Amino acid sequence: MGAESYELATWESMDLLQERSVGRLCVIEQGYPLAVPINYRFSDAGGGVRVVVRTAAHTMVGRYEGPASLEVDDIEIDAGTAWSVIARGMLRRVSGTHDLPDPDPLVTEGRHLWVTLDVSAVSGRRFAVHPTDGGFSVDWQLAID
Repeated sequence: MGAESYELATWESMDLLQERSVGRLCVIEQGYPLAVPINYRFSDAGGGVRVVVRTAAHTMVGRYEGPASLEVDDIEIDAGTAWSVIARGMLRRVSGTHDLPDPDPLVTEGRHLWVTLDVSAVSGRRFAVHPTDGGFSVDWQLAID
């Protein structure tokens, strides 16, 4: 293959997720898994790690509660590097007052509902990309904990 895959330590996966603020939240909608782009922030207040999202109540994310995942990656083909991290857990609506960090969504109109992904597992891979005859090749083999 044109790439080597390296499993990341949990702390390194968490560091990469905390360095970013845009990812894809994966939820189940009408029986199908769907991934939607979101702005997010991390919070470790209250003992557990949570991904914080601000959305509108009428959106797919705003209507959903249950198992979900956040996927974030970075691909630098010209540099020959790539990584991908997945955080899994339960997505829940937040009610009442709170001191969660504001994820500053790109679309702010009507985004008054806060939801959190209570993270229960994190896994990630780093890839060393090698040139092939037709350009670059990346081997995307993610193993979920």
